Amino acid sequence: MTATLEYSRYEFQGNDELCLKVGGHHAQSILLIPPLFDEMNRMRRMLLDVMRLLDANGIGSVLPDLPGTNESLFPQQQASLAVWRQALRDCSNILPKCQHIASFRGGCLIDDFAKDMPKWRLSPAKGNALLRTMMRTRMASDKEAGLSTNMVQLTEEAQQGAVNLAGNSISASMFSELQEAVPSLSDDVRTAQLETSAHTGDIKLPGSALWLRAEPDEDLLLSGAIATNLVSWISS
Repeated sequence: MTATLEYSRYEFQGNDELCLKVGGHHAQSILLIPPLFDEMNRMRRMLLDVMRLLDANGIGSVLPDLPGTNESLFPQQQASLAVWRQALRDCSNILPKCQHIASFRGGCLIDDFAKDMPKWRLSPAKGNALLRTMMRTRMASDKEAGLSTNMVQLTEEAQQGAVNLAGNSISASMFSELQEAVPSLSDDVRTAQLETSAHTGDIKLPGSALWLRAEPDEDLLLSGAIATNLVSWISS
């Protein structure tokens, strides 16, 4: 997998946000929406492998950073699901060849910014499930520091202002959005689940749940399966 990653940018609310592009010369391209929060870091290597494999099969791809993540100068405490949807809308406006969307985990919560684009989803996650995982991480960290914290306390803290969860500064509005957020319903959605998952999906893929790993990792079996299925889906 030797495809060259091209660094590009899109403008959002006066800031230049980073995005990665591969295979911009291809006739077709797909917009990848990454997982959210700490899951984004754990799965980034896998997403880059998918982009290179897509390029080898004649399909370009774009992976945008969301405002307030990675190297973004956008204030993290001002980020929200609504802000991220608007950022994706702004990004897609300069990517006319992106006619399909592939979203991963929490990214499936914000792929509805484009109602009319076909969507492919990997292991869609509910916002409340993401919150609970981050809250448990915070509780475990507090315990190691000799503090006693529970979910009720963290919820009350979030209602009063920003709360730090798993290294993320979650605003009150973001916390409230996540409590209710679920992937949108659509007639043109293909849902992929891992073979080990009990959840139903249109396709089952081999590989491991990288979002559950303690550290960022790769899984070439999963990357290959995702790329193969995306190529088949886009070509159908």
